Amino acid sequence: MTLGGMSMGTVVGVLLGLIVAAHAGWDGTLWLITILGLIAMIGIVIWFPNIPASPPPSLRQRLAMLANGRVTATVGITFVTGIASLGLYTYIAPILQNLDGIHSVTPYLWAWGIGGVVGSLFIGTLIDRIGRPGWITGGILILLALAMFSLPLGLRVPILMFLPFFIWGAMGWASLAPQQHVLLELQPKHGPAVVALNSSANYLGSSVGSALGGVVMVAGLTPSQLPFAAGCLVLVALLGQLVILSTKRKG
Repeated sequence: MTLGGMSMGTVVGVLLGLIVAAHAGWDGTLWLITILGLIAMIGIVIWFPNIPASPPPSLRQRLAMLANGRVTATVGITFVTGIASLGLYTYIAPILQNLDGIHSVTPYLWAWGIGGVVGSLFIGTLIDRIGRPGWITGGILILLALAMFSLPLGLRVPILMFLPFFIWGAMGWASLAPQQHVLLELQPKHGPAVVALNSSANYLGSSVGSALGGVVMVAGLTPSQLPFAAGCLVLVALLGQLVILSTKRKG
């Protein structure tokens, strides 16, 4: 539910920000964020129940989890997936413009965001019914790679033009939950620390992916080539995931 709320917030927030920016400039968008933040803070203070909470795991506690090789490998898959999926998201506008001369990114952000909501809301049910979160991660990575590789083709087929973005959003947002299940199985006594480590790897991957995208474009890669590069990274993550599954089976 938390990931579902985040993905829904991304859908509504990005689009609302674009609308406000079109009428009041980016200053207006920043003021809107400030006002909404204050409203949320007041609502939490007034209505949120006072639930005793344990202190969050420190950075040292999170990094200590990496002493376990399987934890390190699993978090590494999350990191590479974050580089590819969230890093590529940063460049949606130049990718669309370079691929097909598209200037309005809003419909594609809708497709990506709606996919994110669907993926994050239904992945938990899928894990509960099927089990085997490691294999589910493998399936997610296959679909994510296919979505990225098919972006240029999809834009040229009107009936399919939004499908790659929907699948990309759905698989990107669904990728965290099965990884968390695996990590909790590996470190049941250190659940908060290992989940926090996984989330940190995801968003660190986002930052690295955004920076890496800029670097490779300065080096000569065009925006239209970024989906292919990101898809190749997902294949690297898939290969790593298959190695993890093979090692687990042998063990």
